[in-house]
Amino acid sequence: MSLYVKFIWFTFLTMLISSAISFFAMNTLYHQFLKEDNNDKNLAIAQSFAGHLSSLPPNQVEITLEVLGDAGYQLYLTDGRDVSRFGGEFRDETIAQEDVQRVLGGDTFNGIRDFPRQTFVTGFFANELQNSIGVPVMLGGESYALFLRPDIELLFQELHLLFGGLAVGIVLLSFLGMLLVARLLIQPITKLTEATEKMATETFDVPLAIDRRDEIGRLADQFRLMRSRIEQSTVKRKEFVHNVSHDIQSPLHTIQSYLGLLEKPGISDSDKQYYAEIIREETARLSLLTTQLLTLASVDKETPEALETVALHEQLHTTLSHLRYAFDAKELALSAQLTPAYTQGNAVLLQTVWENLLTNAVKYSEQGGSVDVALTQNDRQIHITVRDHGIGMSEDEAKHAFERFYRADQARTRGQKGSGLGLSIAREIIELHGGRIELDSAPGAGTTVAVILTSSSSA
Repeated sequence: MSLYVKFIWFTFLTMLISSAISFFAMNTLYHQFLKEDNNDKNLAIAQSFAGHLSSLPPNQVEITLEVLGDAGYQLYLTDGRDVSRFGGEFRDETIAQEDVQRVLGGDTFNGIRDFPRQTFVTGFFANELQNSIGVPVMLGGESYALFLRPDIELLFQELHLLFGGLAVGIVLLSFLGMLLVARLLIQPITKLTEATEKMATETFDVPLAIDRRDEIGRLADQFRLMRSRIEQSTVKRKEFVHNVSHDIQSPLHTIQSYLGLLEKPGISDSDKQYYAEIIREETARLSLLTTQLLTLASVDKETPEALETVALHEQLHTTLSHLRYAFDAKELALSAQLTPAYTQGNAVLLQTVWENLLTNAVKYSEQGGSVDVALTQNDRQIHITVRDHGIGMSEDEAKHAFERFYRADQARTRGQKGSGLGLSIAREIIELHGGRIELDSAPGAGTTVAVILTSSSSA
């Protein structure tokens, strides 16, 4: 069942239930608050009529009663034996004989006030003799009992059609109005549903002409924002898969090619050694790529839970010790000023950041150059800077440096091999720890990477 049909049924049931509740509420209101007032009002009218009839000559009594009946009253006149009726007839003329005798004896009969309460019949409309006012009246020297109640059918003879038509019109117009409102409410939701279904097939260009200022309008705005982000994420995912496929395929193709050369007969030992060295380099490149992809997967699913106190100065000292051979191979001068500093975080992921930053600094430094590493603490902030004096990057390259698989100009970087994931991994890890990473670089002037983290108490 569609939301539109559910809305219509809900509207219909709401109108039905509200009508029933209103009926019972008005019935209760009449019996609890209005019935006694109605009784007293009609009692005063009946006593007035009785006084007037008692003063009339006998030949004028019947005419007066007929006039009163035509004026909208139901009259029941009895002397205990015979009965005369004027105006509309009672549907039920059942009444206790002792009540009649009591009125003949001079008492009043408050039938409207004492009429029994009924759930499904509003007492105001009960056309029964018991639901009337009885007063004594002297006519021609004899005692009579006059029972009276307004002729509701006569009083509403014209109005009941008007009220009935009005009620039917209100119901029909309300129902038609709700159909229109439901249509207007459901239509944008239908459009959102269609756009959502298209998103499942990676179609993001479905027009969504919803311009409203209510909750549905806000939902449409949020949907557009979500769709835009999903589209960007999908594009990035496809680019990521393409780049991963290319970066895996490239070293595999190189390995396969040189393995084929190694299988050829008659190649010299020097060529074999050269081919083996290339295969070894490509294997290391492939290993680095898979390691960094695993690191990315670990960062994407990482949560702030299970943190520990990390001694950053010890991590940097350990990383520099492990990379000592790389510094020596390029005859790089190392300057390290490490102030003791601690932060809350994931030690394994933070270790990856320092390895990536320092490896990049060594990779893009000139032979015989220098690398400066500094760790300082200011108030609650920790600053780690890694600066090389190597080839540097252009302004455009620096803007894209943190993108996954981005590589600087190959001609300028002199064939330096890498996965293009190092800085991207570093930024994601630092942001996961609530910090930030900044880069400052210029061609030929080197690159400075600054990491800012929040400090914690020392361990």
